[in-house]
Amino acid sequence: MPRRTHKHTGSRGGFTLFELMLSLALVVVATALIGSLMQLYSRNFATRGDDIRRQQLARSLLSMIADDIRSVVLEHEYDPSVLEQLLNSGGGSGGGGAIAGQSMGSSSTGSSSTGSSSSGASAGSAAAGASTGGAGSTASGAAGAGTSAASSSTSTSGSNTADLEETVTTEIPMGIYGDQTTLMIDVSRVPRPDEYEIIQTSALNATLTDLPGDLKTVTYFVQSATNQGVQDVMTSFTQSGSSSGFSSGLVRRALDRRVTAYAEETGDTDRLLRTGDLVAPEVIGIEFSYFDGTQWLQEWDSSTQALPWLIKINLAVQSASGSEVNQALAGTLVSMLTLTDREQYGIDVYELTVAIPGAQLHADEVMTEDQSAGMESMGL
Repeated sequence: MPRRTHKHTGSRGGFTLFELMLSLALVVVATALIGSLMQLYSRNFATRGDDIRRQQLARSLLSMIADDIRSVVLEHEYDPSVLEQLLNSGGGSGGGGAIAGQSMGSSSTGSSSTGSSSSGASAGSAAAGASTGGAGSTASGAAGAGTSAASSSTSTSGSNTADLEETVTTEIPMGIYGDQTTLMIDVSRVPRPDEYEIIQTSALNATLTDLPGDLKTVTYFVQSATNQGVQDVMTSFTQSGSSSGFSSGLVRRALDRRVTAYAEETGDTDRLLRTGDLVAPEVIGIEFSYFDGTQWLQEWDSSTQALPWLIKINLAVQSASGSEVNQALAGTLVSMLTLTDREQYGIDVYELTVAIPGAQLHADEVMTEDQSAGMESMGL
């Protein structure tokens, strides 16, 4: 029986040219969408990283300024009333009697030594045939000379003490001095071991040389773009910074108090302005406000106002992306920045209020009603 064979007359399955072009177009569109999504994610990730770094920088700067403010030292005048009360009290009388007894003991010892010397002089005079009255007159003359010498030394030391007190009182007292854009703080800290080494510099050096000591004057201000101020040491690692030669940003200057005072007295402001550290070129503005218990002030002088109770710090930081598009002018007041300016230049403003420990102790003992209401409104 013969076998039947079936012939397939149908065409083979495949894609038409239209289907092929359509599939290729869909692949291109999908690839473009995936690429745009990856680019958007990368841009958002970089922007978010820039925001995090800027926030960490602002937090570190505000913490550094707050630590310096809390480390302020204030000179206290000597008050003898406490010692007088202690001496007038019962225990103080016993202590005063003991001190007086020791003083009398030392005085009697000195008198006995004087007497022995006068006795020796009398013995020597007796051996020489001199009278006892002559020896007595000689001892009296020596005692008189000693008294006059002691009086002259006392007057000399008194005059030196008066000169020293006059010199000390003419100095600017320690404390806090500042306005809206500048803050000067006298701090007291133990120097590190490496800070005791003095680097010998030439007299023609453009900056001032710091001296080892525990009393420092720390100054904060924002430097405008200039080549005559504090230079940014990090510009040597960037092509744009090294080519321009202009540096701007937040400057922190920590110098010995005597060096700073001497530079201000002699008018050496050029070298003083070149001395310091450019800690944050991203900062374009800083503003300080001082609270005295009743109101916020724009200036502070510790020579007449002791210490402020609170200091508010406003810090304006520009983002890296914003500086590439529009570079904001450094030194601008933070209170003058509008919302449009912040969005246009990519500026974020950070705020911190610092309370100074013990500042209320230097105020009047009796607080007025306005001061009490002011502190209650601040939550203190």
